[in-house]
Amino acid sequence: MSTVSRGVIYSLVAVVIVLLLGIMALLGVAYNRHQRLEDATIDLQRNLTQQESKINELQERLQDCDTTKAMAPIDTSWNTVPVDTPTKAVSQSPPLNW
Repeated sequence: MSTVSRGVIYSLVAVVIVLLLGIMALLGVAYNRHQRLEDATIDLQRNLTQQESKINELQERLQDCDTTKAMAPIDTSWNTVPVDTPTKAVSQSPPLNW
């Protein structure tokens, strides 16, 4: 073999090694990205499960809630008369001018 063909062979071997190292680096990056996406998917599934359980709990609480017994709060503002008191017993005062 001549020295020129040995140089070409060594150059080709070096190029192949560099390409193999580059491929290995790309595979490592792809694997790390895959692991991060898998971890994010697991986190999202866990959060979704927690949200579903909260929704179910709130639905059960809503079904247990008895709205027929609920009464509107009595309005105790200055200009209104409470419903339970007779209108004759309440004295109406004129509005204040500020």
